[in-house]
Amino acid sequence: MLCPSGLSHDPAVPPDLVAEVEASVADFLEIVTICANNTLVQDRFEGTGVLNLELARDFGVLGYVARASGIDIDARRDHPFAEYGRLEFQVPVMTSGDVRARAAMRVEEVQQSAGLVRQAAARLTGGPVRSPLGRPGAFAPTWGIVEGWRGRIVHWVTAADDGRLHRVKIVDPSFFTWPALSRALTGNIVPDFPLCNKSFNQSYSGHDL
Repeated sequence: MLCPSGLSHDPAVPPDLVAEVEASVADFLEIVTICANNTLVQDRFEGTGVLNLELARDFGVLGYVARASGIDIDARRDHPFAEYGRLEFQVPVMTSGDVRARAAMRVEEVQQSAGLVRQAAARLTGGPVRSPLGRPGAFAPTWGIVEGWRGRIVHWVTAADDGRLHRVKIVDPSFFTWPALSRALTGNIVPDFPLCNKSFNQSYSGHDL
């Protein structure tokens, strides 16, 4: 569906899209409430896998892992793309940097995403789904920055003089964020490794890009 300069076709938007999203969020929040009221869950989450602000900055972590450690960063706000400059949303930031903070970040971001869906659905209008795509300059660098669910993703591209791709580099947030897991694990018991690892939830292939 996605293609350079827009979409390959005009997708049909389900009339009950917003209602479906709202129902999914409500179901999700029921599970969150159960976890929040479970002392065993909270005991495992709180103070586990701490990545403090200094370490987060040193490693250059991105996305919700960064925000859970007190770094106020989000490409949708800092480098607005598509409609994000016209949509209202908050960038939640925590400070404790532990598993609980990273879990809380995910909860907050689900709710922010639902709000973005509501706004975007209300703004949908007819019209072209692609912009005219000009020919890039020979070997001129071009880049794009978007906020993926793990954090900032950067694409860097150069085209040859015939317009075909010459060099492409993709930088995934996992490249920066995953190495910090080793420091977050310091001082934790071995059974906490899966918990810490999944609270980071980075990409193997993204790290290798």
